Amino acid sequence: MSKKINKNIKEVEAGTLATFKKHRPSEYFSHLVDDGQAFKEHNEKVGNLFRYGLNIPLDYFDGKEVIDLGSGTGENLISLATWGAKCTLVEMNEDALEVAKQVFKKYSPNFKDHKFIHSSLYDLDHEKFKNKFDISHSRGVFTHVADKARAFNHLASYVKPGGYVIYGDRNTAGGIQEMLQRLAIYKLGGDNDEKIIEISEALFSDDITRSQQSVPRTREAIIFDRWVIQQQDDPSVKDVLDMFCNEGLDYISSWPRLDFAGRGVSTYTDPKNDNSLKRGARLVENLWMMLNQGENENIDSYLGLNQEKYLDEIDNICKSLRNLQIGDDIDILDLSNSFDRLGSMSFIDKDKQTYLNERQNIFIKEVISFLNLIKLNRNPKEIRKEIDNYNILFKGYAGVRHLDYVAYKPN
Repeated sequence: MSKKINKNIKEVEAGTLATFKKHRPSEYFSHLVDDGQAFKEHNEKVGNLFRYGLNIPLDYFDGKEVIDLGSGTGENLISLATWGAKCTLVEMNEDALEVAKQVFKKYSPNFKDHKFIHSSLYDLDHEKFKNKFDISHSRGVFTHVADKARAFNHLASYVKPGGYVIYGDRNTAGGIQEMLQRLAIYKLGGDNDEKIIEISEALFSDDITRSQQSVPRTREAIIFDRWVIQQQDDPSVKDVLDMFCNEGLDYISSWPRLDFAGRGVSTYTDPKNDNSLKRGARLVENLWMMLNQGENENIDSYLGLNQEKYLDEIDNICKSLRNLQIGDDIDILDLSNSFDRLGSMSFIDKDKQTYLNERQNIFIKEVISFLNLIKLNRNPKEIRKEIDNYNILFKGYAGVRHLDYVAYKPN
C-alpha cells in the first residue's frame, strides 16, 4: 500500500474518531437510566432482524466464535452473546470499548467468553485472525473508512470456510435524502458542530424525532452520526455484491430485501445469479430512495419497471452526492437539472400511469424545489416552511438508510 493511501486512511480514522468521541453513535440503551427495559426492547428488535429478516435461527449462534470490526459500545453485538456466541470485539475508540465491556458484563451469560481489542481494524494482526471465526460481523462501520475494499478483505478473511459474513451499511440510493440534507446544512453555514446542530434542528427536527422514536439515542448523537461525521461513503448494492464476489463469498440474504419482484424462475434457478441481483437491485434502490410510507406503498408502485436510462440517471445523481463533505463544491443547478431530466423520463410505459409514476414525479418536483431554495440561500425558517408542505421528501422514513447482508464462505 502506498504511503499516500495509508495517510488518507489514518486521516479519515482520526476525523471519525474525533467525531464519535464526542457522541458515540452506537449507544442504543447503555446511556439510559432504565437500560434494563431498553435492552430488552432492543434485544427483541435484533432477534426479529435475525430470525425473520436475515432468516438466521437464533440458536445457530450458540457456541459460535464471532469477530466484530468496529464494535462501538457493543450494543450491535450483545444480542449474539446472549444467544451463546463467543465474541471478539475490535474498536479503536477506547471510550466506546469501555462501555462495551460494561454492557457485556451486565448482559452476556459468561463475560469470560469474550475478548475486547483496542485497535483500528486496519492494524489487526491479519494472519493471526485469518480463517479463525465462524462468523465475521461489522455493522455501520465501513461507510466511515477510507479504504472499504481493504476493510472488507479483512472482514472476509477472518471467517472460516463454511462460515458466514454478516455485514451492514448504509445504501447509496436509499441515503439520497440524507445527502440532500447534508447539502442544505453545509450550504447554509454548517462549518462547525454547533452550527450543524442548529441548522439540523431548524430544518429536520421531525426526522430526528422519528429516529429517536425508533432507537432512543440522544438528538445530538443522531445529528453527529448523520451530518457532523464527514466520511460517509455509502455503498450501493452493486458495490457490496462486487466485494462479496472479489472475496469469494456467496450472497445469501439481506434486510431490507434487495430481491426484486419476480426473482427466480423455478425451484432449480441458480440463486447465486449475481448479475440479476445487481440489475434487479437497482429497481429496488429506486424505491428505497423515496420511501416514506413503507412496504405496502412499494408493492402498489411495482408495475411495468423497464427503464435503464432512468436508473442510469439515478446512478449519476448518487455519484454526485456520494460522501458529500463540508468543503465539497456542488453545482446545485447541475444537480437540479439532473433531477429535472429524471422527471422527464418515463420509468414505465406511458400508457400505464401508475402510482409509481405519480409518486416519483412528486418526489422529483420536491427535490428540485428544495435545491432551488438552497441555491437562493434562503434562511432556514423559509426552507422549513417549504419542507412542511412536501408530501414525500424528508417525510416518514425519508429513504432506506441501512441495509444488512449475509454472505457464505464456501468450503
